[in-house]
Amino acid sequence: MSEGIKTILVKDDNVRLDRYIRRIFPDLKQSVIEKSLRKGLIKVDDCKAKSSNRVNSGQTITLKHLNYIENASSDRKYNEKLVNLLRENILYEDEYILAINKPAGFIVQGGVKVKISISDLLDQIREREIFKIVHRLDRDTSGVIIFARNASVAKYLMEEFKGRRIKKTYLALTSGIPSKDNGTIDYPLVKKYISGQERVVIDEDSPQNATTHFSIVSGLKHNVAYLKLQPITGRTHQLRVHLAHINCPILGDGKYGGKKAFIDGVANQIHLHSYSLSLKLPNNKEVTITAPVPKHIEKSIEALSFD
Repeated sequence: MSEGIKTILVKDDNVRLDRYIRRIFPDLKQSVIEKSLRKGLIKVDDCKAKSSNRVNSGQTITLKHLNYIENASSDRKYNEKLVNLLRENILYEDEYILAINKPAGFIVQGGVKVKISISDLLDQIREREIFKIVHRLDRDTSGVIIFARNASVAKYLMEEFKGRRIKKTYLALTSGIPSKDNGTIDYPLVKKYISGQERVVIDEDSPQNATTHFSIVSGLKHNVAYLKLQPITGRTHQLRVHLAHINCPILGDGKYGGKKAFIDGVANQIHLHSYSLSLKLPNNKEVTITAPVPKHIEKSIEALSFD
């Protein structure tokens, strides 16, 4: 057996995979099992599987990066602080969804190298519940994010996002003021590796169209704009790349804005906030969920406002 790999021969029939794993590792949290399955760290007969799959006698369960899987359920005190922070930032909940004002710096769903992400904590926010991820926000973006209470609601919401029926509104501060009070940025985006780093770039030959509506809320000092943004599509880093392309990079976004994204006296954080989501629930009730503007953006607006 290679270091960091454990192979288990199944000796029972018709048992859920996650339950069988917990027989061997009783301290593993459900969220860790789910994440490990998604990442392919846990496989059945060398094939990716879901926690709900049934295993039978003679099958083989393989766990790779065993140290990571075992350690992912440790450090409970640290996890509890993050769980409490998420609970304190709950904006809305009903029988279908839970909405949280995600603090900047939180990763929604991480990989093997990420110590902890929100996806690892979704079985701790409410007792005996495991919420489902239906969309994501970047690590450094704050604001409204919603989670489904069960698989059927998750499927419904993912279809709503895919069908562009959920209205998303963001707020941002940009280094540079658009030439028009409002308009549309419409450039296709693709992911590329440049100098060993993954970046999203504009490629007009790409079929991955991306559309962003913007309007200026106000102009601020040092040629900074306070913008309202409505992404019609939901491409990775869409708002950041679109705004950088029109020479108005988001404050604090050095990846796409370079030196222009930083201004003396303003926090070196990305000034992008998911302000609201408007959606129709499975019972046809329409809700709009809003998240208060984070302190670092409030302080920057105050510092850059004209007297």
